[in-house]
Amino acid sequence: MDAVLCDELIEEILQRVPSSSSPSVSLVSKRWLFLLRSATTSLSLRIPIQNPSNLSTDASTNTNTTASLLSNILSHYPFLSSLTIVSSNPEENLTASLPSSDSLLWSIANSPCSNLLSDLRFLPDSPVSPAALLAASSSLTRLTSLHITSLLPLDFRWLTRFPFLKSFALVNTFSKPINQNPNLYQNLEIEESEPVISLPIESISLSGIRAKDRGLGWLWRRCTRLSWLQLRACEGIGDEPTSTAFSNCLTGLVGLELRTCRAIADRVLLLAADRSRNLASLLLYDGGSRDALHLFINRRGAALRTLDLRLPLDLHNDHLLAMAGEESGLAALRLQSCCLVTGDGLRSLARAPAGAAIEELALVNCDVVEREPGLLTFMVQSMRRLRRVDLSHNETLSDKEIGAMLASCQNLVEIRLRGCRVLTDASLDSLMKHCSKTLEIIDITRCAGVGGNAIERLLGEMNQLRGVTIEENKVSEGAKAIAAQKGINISSLDLW
Repeated sequence: MDAVLCDELIEEILQRVPSSSSPSVSLVSKRWLFLLRSATTSLSLRIPIQNPSNLSTDASTNTNTTASLLSNILSHYPFLSSLTIVSSNPEENLTASLPSSDSLLWSIANSPCSNLLSDLRFLPDSPVSPAALLAASSSLTRLTSLHITSLLPLDFRWLTRFPFLKSFALVNTFSKPINQNPNLYQNLEIEESEPVISLPIESISLSGIRAKDRGLGWLWRRCTRLSWLQLRACEGIGDEPTSTAFSNCLTGLVGLELRTCRAIADRVLLLAADRSRNLASLLLYDGGSRDALHLFINRRGAALRTLDLRLPLDLHNDHLLAMAGEESGLAALRLQSCCLVTGDGLRSLARAPAGAAIEELALVNCDVVEREPGLLTFMVQSMRRLRRVDLSHNETLSDKEIGAMLASCQNLVEIRLRGCRVLTDASLDSLMKHCSKTLEIIDITRCAGVGGNAIERLLGEMNQLRGVTIEENKVSEGAKAIAAQKGINISSLDLW
């Protein structure tokens, strides 16, 4: 049978095989293994790296061995367009003693797939140098997305050698100081007298930038096309306090995310309020003062389409009232752990034109949902365009509240109830009664009162259902058969 099938037909078959079955397919024959590898366009690898202090050989020998292993693996996958490399170091807090990851990057650059790669996630436990990235640029000519960890030193001049790079992410995991070239940033300042050539980068994500880190000023000056910026756990922006480079790159920003950036959140918010006239999406987690957020909403709230906040002690009703006063096109409102928001603030927003336009509402771990009966029903009755609801981790949310809310939901396509521990099968009965013709996605993980029989009935009666997230031990064989017949994807999470 194997001899009858031509390569093209086998490749067509392999494209239809789920990734979970790839190991079995590779065992059919050497020919099938070769064709499977040739047809693979996306690959994730976990490369083991040991701490050199625990080895009898030196660090360079260990690094070269790992690089050779990676080269050998990649030689079998000539048509990769997406590659993820993660190194697994079984010991913790040893990042500073690990060897450089330069040799691993060179292995990728010298692989058969290098000139086809468009997406590279290079996430080893040790730093990569700007010199290695510069050398690799001659091979990685089609790269459009790059995600790296621990760039040392913080020198970004190599980015000019990647002419098609649209998305760049850096996770600065290297926590211990190193001896840097004292002339590095002086040289960067000298270069600023030369004409500034814009980079093609449209999206940047930075994590772990420290208050004293420098070197990003060069990057900010050249990101004139930036539309999306994400900062995570950053104490600084890597630029001189008096520099205007950072503020100038915010002009064309459409999306801004600040996650756990208390030291800089206010500064960035105020700069965005002043510069980012096209900003449509703001995510702010664990940072930002009450006044800075209020000023931002007053200046830019009308243009926002998505507002995602996790501010346990900084979000108040006056922020919601400010949003209610705007003639905005807000489509998604997501609140997490916002303890100081009350029902009055949410009702005011729901009654306003801004609330009437909302299509997605998330009230995750918000006390007000449990404190004020009838609030959810009022909100969905006022938000006639509402299609997606996330009420996860409201642990005392009752079946009665869910049933009353669902009775007023005419267009609901997605609901997430993860961690609502009090809910029972009655909530699923309400879903089947009121949303059987519209609901497509449901997450009911960690709902202890929901049983397997109700899950099976839900799968059978919901006509539009496409995805269910639930613990594996609640999915019966009958439920699996129904899901397979109707094309429903079950994400089974065994969390117990």
